[in-house]
Amino acid sequence: MNVLIMTPVGRTADGAQIDYFPQRWSGRSGAYKVTTFYPFSLGYLSACLKQRTPCAVRLVDANYYGVDVDEYVELVVDLRPEVLVVEIDAIIFERQLEVFRRLRQRLPHLCIIACGPSPSAEPQRTLQHGADFVAIGEFEESITRFIAGGCRTPVPGIYPLPRAELVDIEALPLPEDEDIQRRDYCRLYGSEYREVELWATRGCPVMCNFCVVTNVYYGRANFRTRSVESVIAEIRYLQARIPQLEGIFFNEEAHNFNRRYVHALCRGLIDAGLHRELRFNCMGNYDTLDAETLELMRAAGYYKVRMGLESLEADVMKQISKSGRLKADQRKLVEVLRLCRELGIKVYATLSVGTIGASYQQDLRSLEAVRALHDEGYIQEFSLSINTPLPGTPFHARAEREGWLRAGAGFDGAYGAVLDLPGYPAADIERAFAYGTQLREAINRDNLARGVRYSSYDRDWCAPVYATTGRRPGEGLR
Repeated sequence: MNVLIMTPVGRTADGAQIDYFPQRWSGRSGAYKVTTFYPFSLGYLSACLKQRTPCAVRLVDANYYGVDVDEYVELVVDLRPEVLVVEIDAIIFERQLEVFRRLRQRLPHLCIIACGPSPSAEPQRTLQHGADFVAIGEFEESITRFIAGGCRTPVPGIYPLPRAELVDIEALPLPEDEDIQRRDYCRLYGSEYREVELWATRGCPVMCNFCVVTNVYYGRANFRTRSVESVIAEIRYLQARIPQLEGIFFNEEAHNFNRRYVHALCRGLIDAGLHRELRFNCMGNYDTLDAETLELMRAAGYYKVRMGLESLEADVMKQISKSGRLKADQRKLVEVLRLCRELGIKVYATLSVGTIGASYQQDLRSLEAVRALHDEGYIQEFSLSINTPLPGTPFHARAEREGWLRAGAGFDGAYGAVLDLPGYPAADIERAFAYGTQLREAINRDNLARGVRYSSYDRDWCAPVYATTGRRPGEGLR
């Protein structure tokens, strides 16, 4: 059986490219890509199918190359797969459904399996517009088992059966590195070294109401870890594959949630000598960080911690998370920021405006607090988005129920509010976002003036990404 795995269409209707990250949120980036994330769920799926089935498998990242609808359809027709698997999120859902409808006419015997957040949230609609099957939630194991059975035997995780058990991430092979290569996903916003992504953990216990990965992919709070030995082995593999490698970005949901695991991983990095060879940064939470953990992380080569703060208004954070205390302990946050400053660990904060329970004044206060923390050396940089209710999340369900969603609005947290909150209309949300964007740009200019070296500006390192900008249809696709 010939299996083609693909990311979705890589351009919006007006031709803008899309920075694709379905587990969080994808955003339009204009004429060229700002950030390139490796499509890790599809990468793991590709590796599983190649190692566990006799299928001929190919993974094509259409998004990476900015493939539009017409080129996408012709590419699939030319490759003539028997099975097509596509992971789709909200920003490109409608255009990908158009692709399915056209493929249904051109390749009537093609079996289309849709997965990812939008098909999981709207399986019936996905089936009505051309897909044959929908994989619900986390899909590496369920799709592998389904294809191994010839796409005939129902398995948990394939609609209408309930979602499968959470994946044992220790049992997964290393993700795909032939059809697509992690080296090419090198433009990582906020990284200061030549880094690629790696996933040592999976899951998050916080369950924020806007979070796609915990609510749609996992369906419940969870946290899973890989063995330290397997992580060290993967880092050594990447070093051998990528001679220019200077660092690793642990781009997970809550890298540091389990203190015991982080301590073991840090000691493993030190024992292997990797603390002298590479630098590390991670996405995590502040609530489990303490002096012992941060000191060990610093010794192991961690130079930056990315923290999902969302808002610095405690009452807002309590409405975002079911376990609001994990992200609403201001005293704990200040203590962690103080420790990071003393140890020389940089802090990258992720913030949003327009959340449930927020007001224009609260969002401005939150942004001003970030400015003050930056001026005092506690936070070095931050990212900002408009908190967007993506389908399948509790935020979206409530927005629909309360009638907050604006007709015709898209799902791009970087280009406009999609709802009017009580007392906080879309126009004011966009004003707060514009103010925060100006503040963020000023901070970034200040960082560059101080000599901060962002690898996203390294033209040699990012050459694979820059090469996609002027690509003509048909060129460069692996």
